[in-house]
Amino acid sequence: MLFDLIENYDEKKIEYLKNLWEKIIDKLILEDDKKKILSFLNKSWIIWIDEKNRKVYIWLANEFFIAQVKKIFQKQLNKIIKQIYNPNFSVNFIVYDKFQSWRHPLQLNLTKFLWTKEKEEKKEFKKNKNASSHTVLNDFSINKFDYNYRFDTFIVWRNNQLAYSAAHAVAENLWQVHNPLFIYGDVWLGKTHLLQAIWNYIKKDDPSKTVLYMQTTNIIDDIIESIRKNKVTSFVKKFKDIDVIMFDDIQFLADKDRTQEIFHNIFNDFYTAKKQIILTSDRPPKELVTLEARLRSRFSWGFVADIKKPDLETKIAILQKKLIEKWEENIENEYLEIIAKAISDNIRELEWALNLLITRRNTFWELTETDVYDTLETLGYKKSKINSISVETAWRQNTKSNKNFGEIVDYVASYYDIAVADIKWKSRKKEVSLARQMLMTIWKKYFNWTLEKIGDHFGWKNHASVLYSINTFERNLKNDKKVYNDYLVILDETMLS
Repeated sequence: MLFDLIENYDEKKIEYLKNLWEKIIDKLILEDDKKKILSFLNKSWIIWIDEKNRKVYIWLANEFFIAQVKKIFQKQLNKIIKQIYNPNFSVNFIVYDKFQSWRHPLQLNLTKFLWTKEKEEKKEFKKNKNASSHTVLNDFSINKFDYNYRFDTFIVWRNNQLAYSAAHAVAENLWQVHNPLFIYGDVWLGKTHLLQAIWNYIKKDDPSKTVLYMQTTNIIDDIIESIRKNKVTSFVKKFKDIDVIMFDDIQFLADKDRTQEIFHNIFNDFYTAKKQIILTSDRPPKELVTLEARLRSRFSWGFVADIKKPDLETKIAILQKKLIEKWEENIENEYLEIIAKAISDNIRELEWALNLLITRRNTFWELTETDVYDTLETLGYKKSKINSISVETAWRQNTKSNKNFGEIVDYVASYYDIAVADIKWKSRKKEVSLARQMLMTIWKKYFNWTLEKIGDHFGWKNHASVLYSINTFERNLKNDKKVYNDYLVILDETMLS
């Protein structure tokens, strides 16, 4: 039955799945060898999206290829699917002999695709008037830019207008108006979009400018490596040929004294040389209590702007714009309102919901209200409560459901930049143990789970160990200001406070 459905996909459905596979391959080539990708994924494609079991099925030629792809690419493919499609979905592989004998319309010509990408990259390289800047950036763990993140694709609302205007002013007048520019706000509200919009504007306006954009965790890694090799001075000197630096999630500098000292020197050199500095964080400088006072002070020298959560009307407008820009589709406003009410403040999750709805429309031809609620349930929301109570109450009930605890685990892991698997199993690293203890405390206090049930979830914890972990965390709350601050931020972000 499944393959009867697949063989009768219409052009729209085929194009959607093919485009999704192209995006996945586009991300994969950033992380792995192109020849290896071509060897094992040349004759493969996305064959089906199973919403019920939250799986993206990829067809492969035979069991040998499945074994090899699982071994080499499964981790990356899972990560990419979570990034660009939906964080609740994972990859699965399937063999269907009938597709061996003929070229299916879903199949991507991977050789041509990779050749085209390489040609585009070379063309972009030649467009840069100052080729030496590429050599400079090769010294850093830089993050790749998305050309779709521009000022004209940023949706402006009342609570992000100030940040948008400041970012646009900086892009037009580097170091002359706001230096440094510090943008703060909750996750997935558009801070990274603004950083990349600045980059895209600068590279179009003056390609000779060398712009460095890094996740703060990456510069921490680079600084640690320079310390290990006793090359701190030469590392700092590498910044002299850069015109603009942008660091995302600066709060991760917390409790890293030596790293903060080196970052302080880089900051001072840039500021003195009248070069542009742009920073983002999840909170304003004055609340970054685990950073040195001199850094917090410098972060406030220029302009500080925040991005707050969008209201209901804004979320509906965001959904409408995403539909037009990304899919050239239209969905009834009453359906969009249901989504906007359910999803409190996560802009990225609004797009995930649209992804699922468009997939349903391409599969079942027509959307119903049931499809909308099923989509929200796939994302972890209680569909029975969304319209019957206030938006805030619905959000709190959804967040506190047992089903949504996984989202809190994901957020805590992201907050501390650790793997979810490490939290659940036996890693004894300080930050992992802290995250584990915090989650046990949250589960006991806000979800009313027994010690035994919490222990069962972690697989190797008896109830005495769970109680010890909770008591340890509660002592840390009283004695460690950073732990207390992190705990409050996480409770506030997950709407548990």
